[in-house]
Amino acid sequence: MVAMKVLKGLKSKTKFEKVIVYPWSKILRTILSKHEHREYTCLACRKSMFKAAEIVCRREGATGIVTGESLGQKATQTLPNLGATTRGIKFPILRPLLGFDKIEIERLSKKLGIWHDVHAGCCYATPKHPRTRADSEMLDRLLDELHIEDAITREYENILEVRTFDEDFKGYLETLA
Repeated sequence: MVAMKVLKGLKSKTKFEKVIVYPWSKILRTILSKHEHREYTCLACRKSMFKAAEIVCRREGATGIVTGESLGQKATQTLPNLGATTRGIKFPILRPLLGFDKIEIERLSKKLGIWHDVHAGCCYATPKHPRTRADSEMLDRLLDELHIEDAITREYENILEVRTFDEDFKGYLETLA
């Protein structure tokens, strides 16, 4: 529930209309079902997130995708991997924190009043040795083999729109289990 607390704080600062919670567990399980090329797990997940964001952009009339990526902080955030995960994405991707390091991001979030000591933590699916220099074609082939776009489209039907933060987030999560 930390994520919802963070988003509620952001809403008071940025005045966004709503948050769209995209259920991800089935998509991640689909990615993890491919035991070959485990080093591409994070990249497959990240590119799938961009594909999900494309659907949201089209349906919401948005004109771009904004991320909190910071160059080099994670395996998906190396320059070659930024290119591989965004290749073919049809909306511009804005990365306002790209040149910031971890300390600068923490300092900025504290200044904005959105810092939280407790974070969601690391992903359990991160491979021991994630790929830091992806082959874009291999990544696209892997996602095609997994029929990931079908899984993403199916899960769109299960999104939660959060407008007031009075929504039953815990109940929503239980329906996905």
